[in-house]
Amino acid sequence: MAALTLTEIRTIVRFRGDFRSTVRFPDTNVNAEIQAAFAELYELVADTNEGYWDTQAALTTAANTAFVALPTDAWRIRAAERMEGTDPIELDFIGITDRNRYGTSTGRPCAVRPTARGLDLYPTPDAAYTVNVYYTPRAPTLDGTAREYYNGWEEYVIYGALIRLAENEERDTSEWQNRIDRQAARIKGGASQRKAAEPDYIPLREGYVDDLIDERWR
Repeated sequence: MAALTLTEIRTIVRFRGDFRSTVRFPDTNVNAEIQAAFAELYELVADTNEGYWDTQAALTTAANTAFVALPTDAWRIRAAERMEGTDPIELDFIGITDRNRYGTSTGRPCAVRPTARGLDLYPTPDAAYTVNVYYTPRAPTLDGTAREYYNGWEEYVIYGALIRLAENEERDTSEWQNRIDRQAARIKGGASQRKAAEPDYIPLREGYVDDLIDERWR
């Protein structure tokens, strides 16, 4: 793993692509292309390593208010649950066609629908409830903070920025495209190995489950 700041990534991009001129390639422009490449990496990791960036937040509903605001950094909503004491109750996600299923009734929310204002709640809460939301935050903006890139993921950002800058110069980007494709393949391949440390499951022979059930009830 490596911990790199935006400045360090920019230095690498300028060196590898011969984009050293700060007149033709101002820091602002290079930073924008690096951020775009990072956002692409972020989405790739979110898609293939589901849950890698995820976090959670406890939200509080208000009586007779049909929605609850989401955290300001929320991007993708993964799951939601209503707390009953210490017990989480999973909330269903419904589509637009089911928006009137609960009519004008109020009560304990049992379904949600993501909208621009947050999470619409069905039925409308009749009291204050705690709703835990599990979500993927938006990609952070790179800055002077050193960020860790696992398994060489920073290479995806570097080559992504190189391709964007070179395309503006109408330069050949085929070699860099090959390299970023290999990085994407590594990230996708690594995602399938996340559970490699778990023990193998023993395949059950035909009728084995029935034998166990029969034995239990004898």
